[in-house]
Amino acid sequence: MAAGNIKAKPFRRPDAAEIEGFLDYVAGLMERNPRERHLMPPIWRALERELLAARNAEAIYDAARLRLTRSRDQTATLSS
Repeated sequence: MAAGNIKAKPFRRPDAAEIEGFLDYVAGLMERNPRERHLMPPIWRALERELLAARNAEAIYDAARLRLTRSRDQTATLSS
């Protein structure tokens, strides 16, 4: 297969549940490798930042979905 025919998957940000899994994995690494544990705090902090961003994004998605549902319900009520 020629290199020009390879297509990359589109980027998708991990959701909060996936990031929680990554944090669990890093916690396990720290527990199993005490000598290298000092290398993990920057990774941990980055994952926590991403977790907060993912939770905020999910809250926005939920609010938008709720708003759309209310709007559709109001439109249906007015038209009937």
